[in-house]
Amino acid sequence: MARRFARHERRSVTDLDGVWDFAFLGDVDPDAVAVEAIAFEDVMAVPGSFDATPAYAGKRGLAAYRTRVHVAETGRHRLVFDAVHHWCRVFWDGEPIGEHSSGFTRFTADIEHAEAGTVEIVVLADNRFGERSPLHLEHFDWYHFGGITRSVELHRLEDTWIEHLRIDTVDLDARRVSVAVDYYGAAQGASLVIECGDVLVEERVDLDPSGRIEREIELPGAELWSPSNPALHPVRVRLGEDDMCERFGLRKVTAESGRVAVNGEPLTLRGFNRHESHPNFGHAQPIGQLVADVQQLRDLGCNFVRGSHYPQDPLFLDLCDEAGILVWSESIGWQYPVERLTDADFVAAQLEHIDEMVAAARNHPSVIMWGILNESPSGEPEVRPAYERLLGRLRELDPSRPVTYATNHVYDDVCLDLVDVVSVNCYPGWYVDGIADIPGELDRIAAHVDAAGHAGKPLVISEIGAGAVPGWHDQNHSMWTEEYQAELLETVIRHLAEGQDRISGLGIWVLGDFRTSEAKHMLLGRPRGINDKGILDEYRRPKQAYGAVRRLFRAMRE
Repeated sequence: MARRFARHERRSVTDLDGVWDFAFLGDVDPDAVAVEAIAFEDVMAVPGSFDATPAYAGKRGLAAYRTRVHVAETGRHRLVFDAVHHWCRVFWDGEPIGEHSSGFTRFTADIEHAEAGTVEIVVLADNRFGERSPLHLEHFDWYHFGGITRSVELHRLEDTWIEHLRIDTVDLDARRVSVAVDYYGAAQGASLVIECGDVLVEERVDLDPSGRIEREIELPGAELWSPSNPALHPVRVRLGEDDMCERFGLRKVTAESGRVAVNGEPLTLRGFNRHESHPNFGHAQPIGQLVADVQQLRDLGCNFVRGSHYPQDPLFLDLCDEAGILVWSESIGWQYPVERLTDADFVAAQLEHIDEMVAAARNHPSVIMWGILNESPSGEPEVRPAYERLLGRLRELDPSRPVTYATNHVYDDVCLDLVDVVSVNCYPGWYVDGIADIPGELDRIAAHVDAAGHAGKPLVISEIGAGAVPGWHDQNHSMWTEEYQAELLETVIRHLAEGQDRISGLGIWVLGDFRTSEAKHMLLGRPRGINDKGILDEYRRPKQAYGAVRRLFRAMRE
């Protein structure tokens, strides 16, 4: 699995990425599919989005993937999928062992007793919209690619194994951290070893069938993690014959006095929203693309990126940890209607998705806030219970980070008291008014937020921007030209840097162009079927605005 460090030394892990057998089954009921009768007459890359490939471009339906793997030792095994879109069912030698709904998050499927020998693994992956994938809706302003879009591994689990490893900063000054080990498997006198730098903890512990072990350790002299000094520390835990390693950063995030602060240092967030989408690869971003995106963010002078509108690739988070780029991690969502947010099954699906998002990203120091429900109807009183429940779950899982959501109707929002950071999507100069009206509208938003009782909370403009068709120019610098986009973003950045002191964060919409939904009403407002608001085109080639933003962001940094 693509990561910047090895998570296991003792546990046997087999990388299953590569070329799998493939069959596109189309508009069929997964329950009616006889796995043993599938004719696999093609191949597909894993990770990959099958509907971004030439042979299956734009197709929606059920797809089947198959690979074979050698199991060296009889016993408990686990398949680990970093993401499958949108719904899937997993088979082990013809037997179903698990299902999962919603892409962009890691899930597992266990085989309690696997015999040694060659095993056939089949995955049915469905990229259609419907009841099996309630969090994906066709009207979203991005194209929903399908397939096994992130890495796959096979793990051999011992009788006792580590399920999760969680590291939290307890005391910055004392360099004290808490290490929590979630495990399964009863044992008396099991060996527990915790290693971090020069610190070594060794003891014997009695284990229940499942539970948690928590220890606090101090790391004298350890460097703190910050955007200017992204110092990372690996911690390795061994429990019995199993092990797990995570990297973490010693740091504390707060949201008070109108600023997000790291280790007590107030920050002005400057950066972009980012979609994981590419014409050739869909949601399956190649390693080179992830590295290039981080390089371009750093070149632009950014210290912040919002993962819009779903959890980002774990490798991308690794790279942000190393680069000191602050991340807003957000659950799946884009303008959900009221009827979804008042449906108990939908809320339950969101809660499960949030659990998976936090489990995968919690130890990344670059992740400084959690978000939910982009541009959903938070102005409607009947959806407030959903906001309370989802934001409450985030606080239950991780009280160490601020929570937020992006509102696109700040003037009538009824849920802003529930967040730690007020985040506003607005498009003056594009959907409404002209470029000259931008400073006044930004100031009106700030004044309204303060008058509504949120003056102490950080205020972030989480989306703002303009479309620009790549290579389009005219002498009038009219809308859709590269010149218009550059002028609009210059106006935004200059006002936030020089014309006010209330707004403390900016997420420009968007880093790179991306394909939009196939919904007719959306296509009519998206030239080329692409959301063209990127300062890079869909192949990551810079537009004119790139240079303007780079110059101004770098000046803010100095």
